[in-house]
Amino acid sequence: MNQITLTAQVRTEQGSKAAGRLRRAGKIPGIIKRMNGEPTLIELDAHDYEMAMRGHHGDQLLVAIDLGATKLSALLRELQHDVISGKVIHADFGEVDMGHTVRVEIALNLVGVPDGVKNANGVLEQDLRAVHVDCLPGDIVESFDVDVSAMKIGDKLLASQLNLGDKYHVTTHGDAVVASCVAADEEIELPPAADGAAPAAEPEVIGAKKDDAAAPAADAKK
Repeated sequence: MNQITLTAQVRTEQGSKAAGRLRRAGKIPGIIKRMNGEPTLIELDAHDYEMAMRGHHGDQLLVAIDLGATKLSALLRELQHDVISGKVIHADFGEVDMGHTVRVEIALNLVGVPDGVKNANGVLEQDLRAVHVDCLPGDIVESFDVDVSAMKIGDKLLASQLNLGDKYHVTTHGDAVVASCVAADEEIELPPAADGAAPAAEPEVIGAKKDDAAAPAADAKK
């Protein structure tokens, strides 16, 4: 991952009114949780922040924060967005020691066409979009590429089978299913109906035409 550097200033004012003034001035209020447990309130230039983050999509990114007299390494822990504009309105960081491991969540990107899809008309299903790993801060990446080209119909890829390299220790439960390759025409098993109960309705096929006789009933409900 390319080094992300953010320039920030320490702020002393806090509260919703002070944060509102900062946002109107083109700033993003933020906070850094320091390793000693004490928080440092900061403000970032909104435009500079957007430019520095352009092209980066990870949920937990390692950044270098330049406070002028102090420079530190931190993880971007959480962003708050405006519900209407989508712009960042607050940023939370956590200071890290580059020599000690941290636990982060990293996205999984499935690559390759499974053998079961290519040669047996199968379908690839991704059940897990990210995993938790322990690693050094300098080894954090935005996503892992996972090759699924060897998967056949009926195969499942578990978290314990991920080969991410010696730098990463997967802490997600090993039995968690990352992806599975199933037959395209595999029927959905419905639970048996209880005695005296009406059988469960068939699942609706998206895009299928409904019976003509159902059309007037639908119109009547409008």
